[in-house]
Amino acid sequence: MTNSSDRNLIQGIRKGDIDSFRKLFDEKYSLFYVFIEGLVKNSVWAEDITQNVFLKVWVNRAKLNPEQSIHTYLYVLARNEVRDHFRLKSNMSHQSVQEDHQVYSEDYAGQMDAQTISDQIDKIVSQMPEQRQKVFVLSRKEMLSNKEIAHKLNLSVRTVERHIFLAMKEIKRHLPASYNLLLLLMLLKS
Repeated sequence: MTNSSDRNLIQGIRKGDIDSFRKLFDEKYSLFYVFIEGLVKNSVWAEDITQNVFLKVWVNRAKLNPEQSIHTYLYVLARNEVRDHFRLKSNMSHQSVQEDHQVYSEDYAGQMDAQTISDQIDKIVSQMPEQRQKVFVLSRKEMLSNKEIAHKLNLSVRTVERHIFLAMKEIKRHLPASYNLLLLLMLLKS
């Protein structure tokens, strides 16, 4: 059960209200970052995982239930992201983990301005299949809900969600991990 403030916040996020999402982000990010860092014992990984949690909230905003606790929802997402992180790391050799940490460190040491990232995102999107490009633009640039996109493109909502998920995965794969938060905020502004 949620209080009326949380309910209003969730309803705003479901409608694509950026201010509601920023409020949630501002209120909960630090708390979940500390929680995740305590589990993974690495600040770089903790930041990346925490950013993924909030990215998933935004991408899956239509699924948020205003009657359920947003804190509990974030906790479940965080737990699942940490579990996936450890599963991935257990499949890597010790050398790969060392190389991964070095890549993260180099990413954070570098600087990239917002315009460069925006240009890179546009380039990545332009190389995606045509239908995925359309879904991404309608979702991130025109801020249509998944249901509206499905109706407009004559697709199922699940297909729209899958296109958005794959588009975001592709973008994140091509951008340095340290820019996930900047990417999230830029997509929210678009």
